[in-house]
Amino acid sequence: MVSAVVLAAGASSRMGKQKLLLPLGDETIVRRTVRQICETGVDEVLVIVGHEHERVLEALDGLSIRHALNEKYQEGMGSSFRTAIEHLGNSEAAMFALADQPFVTTKEYRAVLDTFLQQAPASVCVRYGDVIAPPHMFSKELFPELARLEHGARPVLERHSDRRIVLQFPAELLQDIDTPEDYEGAKRRLSSGR
Repeated sequence: MVSAVVLAAGASSRMGKQKLLLPLGDETIVRRTVRQICETGVDEVLVIVGHEHERVLEALDGLSIRHALNEKYQEGMGSSFRTAIEHLGNSEAAMFALADQPFVTTKEYRAVLDTFLQQAPASVCVRYGDVIAPPHMFSKELFPELARLEHGARPVLERHSDRRIVLQFPAELLQDIDTPEDYEGAKRRLSSGR
């Protein structure tokens, strides 16, 4: 079984309100991301929630997901990795994605999944221009290391760089939404069809 994990627990402190619930097009940011991941063909989608988790789950109503609550979300992203590993059960691999990357689409998530299924590396990671950022796919053998993370997954990717595959995606797909300015830029981009 191959899982996808969507990290959606953060406090959105730089936005000043729960950014995942902001509308982008005709759906919220979190629903847009999770819906696209649900359409990749992974066996399950696990959403890690924390800040305002009831409202986030309400925004995902009707999608085929399960969720886990990270009660320690204020400790940072490492706590969400730990929560995910605790709840992955018998998964053979997991693709970790961020809930606030609305311009990464089903096509890109599917490319990560297909690369892993066809070549079975320890990990698949993505480079946008010069920047390595999620989604990342990890085989089960790396789960214990993910469960010890304090922040992001870069240390695990680097430790096993000889057994990873790096996919190159267009740099413009890497647009997190962390601040009000980011959000306004994303709305403009969406309305212009880019």
